[in-house]
Amino acid sequence: MEHTGKRALVLAGGGAKGSYQIGVWRALQELDWTPDIITGASVGTLNGCLFTMGKIQEAEDLWRSLEIHDVLEVPATLKPEELRAFFLDIIRSGGLNVEPLAEMIDRLIDEDAVRTSPIHFGLVMTELGSLRSVQCPIEDIPEGQLKDYMLASSACFPALRPREIDGVKYIDGGWRDNMPLDLAAKMGAAELLGVDVDGIGIVRPNTTGLPTRIVRSHWDLGPTLDFDPARAGRNIALGYFDTLRLFGRCGGTAYAMLPDNEEFLARFAEQYQKLLAEVCARAPEIDLVEKNARLRANYPAPYAPNPSAPTRGALAPLELAAEHVGVPEDMPYTPKLLAATFMGSFDKDPADRFPALLDGRDNTLVTERAIAAAVPEEFVTALVSKTLGERPIFVKRFPPWVPPAFAKVSRCMGRAVSL
Repeated sequence: MEHTGKRALVLAGGGAKGSYQIGVWRALQELDWTPDIITGASVGTLNGCLFTMGKIQEAEDLWRSLEIHDVLEVPATLKPEELRAFFLDIIRSGGLNVEPLAEMIDRLIDEDAVRTSPIHFGLVMTELGSLRSVQCPIEDIPEGQLKDYMLASSACFPALRPREIDGVKYIDGGWRDNMPLDLAAKMGAAELLGVDVDGIGIVRPNTTGLPTRIVRSHWDLGPTLDFDPARAGRNIALGYFDTLRLFGRCGGTAYAMLPDNEEFLARFAEQYQKLLAEVCARAPEIDLVEKNARLRANYPAPYAPNPSAPTRGALAPLELAAEHVGVPEDMPYTPKLLAATFMGSFDKDPADRFPALLDGRDNTLVTERAIAAAVPEEFVTALVSKTLGERPIFVKRFPPWVPPAFAKVSRCMGRAVSL
């Protein structure tokens, strides 16, 4: 795809959460969106170098097998539940040795390939004494010292030891600039695409004045030092779908939503709003409860003036309910498939907890109003279940591409339904 002006991909730091950036890069390849510049902080420098060299498959293979012993010098017998106490002891003793990470850089990174790549690379690190952010385009890094600068940018002090370069100690670039947009602008970018993984550090306000888009996840990407292959695989999928969503190739807020060819979403939204209005007639404050549930879970409000319009706002209650009952987030759904999966994810119907609000029984109305106000996500989940239970939404057979795990017998309002 031809474009005018230089594009920059800006990779934030975040330790083990960096696996998310692999999925972003995969999606950008499919979208034919190629950066001219890549900047990074901390783990963003490792991924950035691999991307600059064109080693996307090696990067993905690395993350899908990476464990903490491959990155940090920790006891091989250390259990996940022991990590917190271990790192507290390490902090008191001056930080961990990162020799395994240094060996990984030696194995994977070809400094000459980074320097000669058509993609211009840069990183940030933090001077320990002054806590000053140091911006380093590749041409400012002395020949043969790229590994030292990468290790300095990744030295998450105080858990990791500072890296000394020419007599000066440096720590993680994320401490002062975890998403180096400004560096990308100084390197000549005209368009910025940042990848935020919610890492430790400071994300500075974007003062570049350049067109900027940010890829970030609705979901928690896990602890910073939890290098787990299974979590990495899930994060790669999330990065992929979130990027496609940002570029308009799928919908939704939390889940990757495919086009609704059967207009199921419009019918769901209409029925949901009708049921919500009936409940609000019994308890007017429920309108605020429903809006509060969306706000607390970071979902958009209904579209006004038509709240039943098939938009992200109309889809939000279904996504919120699916998230609440644990519907897997690392695969795509149509609205109908998400609804079917939601209805197959519980044995006891959530709607049973609110009979007074949902069915007009007065004997427990006061109690239910208090519960709904205290845990609005549970009420919205019940309202979604009630909405779906009152209309035929299921099909007897899914298309061939639907995973076999979904072809099972589910319960819907006490009735067995063949999916």
